[in-house]
Amino acid sequence: MRSFEGIKVLDLTENLSGNLTTMYLANFGAEVIKVEKPTSGDKSRSWQPQKEGKSLYFAYLNRGKKSITIDIHQQEGIDVIKKLIKEVDVICESLGAEFMEKNGLSYEHVQSLNPKIIYASQSYFGHTGPYKNRPGSSCSSQALGVTMDMTGVYGGPPIKSGPSMGEHYTAGYLASGIMLALINKQLTGEGQKVDVSLLDSLFSTIEAASAAYSLLEEIQTRKGNFDPACAPYDTFETNDGFVAIGVANELQWQNLCKHVINMPELIEHPVYYENEGRCKDYLHNLRPILAEYLLTCSKYDIERLCREVGIPSGEVLDVPSIVDHPHIVDNGFLTEMNDKEVGKVKIPTLPIALSETPAILNESAPLLGENTDEVLSGFGFSKETISELKFKKIV
Repeated sequence: MRSFEGIKVLDLTENLSGNLTTMYLANFGAEVIKVEKPTSGDKSRSWQPQKEGKSLYFAYLNRGKKSITIDIHQQEGIDVIKKLIKEVDVICESLGAEFMEKNGLSYEHVQSLNPKIIYASQSYFGHTGPYKNRPGSSCSSQALGVTMDMTGVYGGPPIKSGPSMGEHYTAGYLASGIMLALINKQLTGEGQKVDVSLLDSLFSTIEAASAAYSLLEEIQTRKGNFDPACAPYDTFETNDGFVAIGVANELQWQNLCKHVINMPELIEHPVYYENEGRCKDYLHNLRPILAEYLLTCSKYDIERLCREVGIPSGEVLDVPSIVDHPHIVDNGFLTEMNDKEVGKVKIPTLPIALSETPAILNESAPLLGENTDEVLSGFGFSKETISELKFKKIV
């Protein structure tokens, strides 16, 4: 038995963070009923990369879910949704407050149909304030969420994160909120609304930046890969790639100088013998000294030497290098899923490892509308009603 076994989730999400949220729930045992458009399906079915016209994104995001097709832009489709709402434990949506309100699917309306329901809502900018109906994207959210201003090379332009970090944070927060609401429901019998925005999730990652400005008038902005609190804590180019080195205390600094870069004279340098001096002079002089030497070395040698004297270090890996990497293979950080449309594909596992109720990660994503008849009949729709809905192109 898995952690969310017996929990029914109605999935009205179409974006990355919403799909991720319901993926987490499905992987831990929830019955996730994904509502898709009758003809084109979920937006993620068209996302690149694709194999023979089938999205690898959809395969990854929707593993273990059920697919039903309902035209939610017709009133009869909304009526079907409302009947499903009466029987599910959770509704998860990312369609926006305006659409949900217009179609009688706001939290207040849904709660009147099912007082015990958990109503999980994901938006870009939240459901109040001047930006509540503003179109959003990962890029615009990172721009408004300060993280873009804090990412990039010192003195260079703002940079968007490579992976969709904001969406993953949002999904993790929303799934956690759903879990907390389900626990409270067990204790009190009451449902509630869970509301998470991408912008708020991004703000949660800036750590002490707002405190530093409000109390010290210190502005934390782009600094590249180095850490202004300790040095050297950075990524360096070598003769065969890049390596990250993180010196966090004086012993590690001394070991770096003596055993890794062969510059013991830097230990007693009047500027570098303490971390404060190294940080202040890092970009101006210390980094160029280290960079010049490390460019003559192999990343593997540097990583080995650092490891031998207790300095955190690691080569910068790319995607091809992780597929058969011994540590990643041994820990099962990637798994193989046999998808119905794209075949065998390697995907990331979930970082939550439960010893007794682990996630099941190798279940295929559904075909479009694969479970429509099964789900609707399970919710009490007769064969005649389902046939009529199909004839009208509602499902």
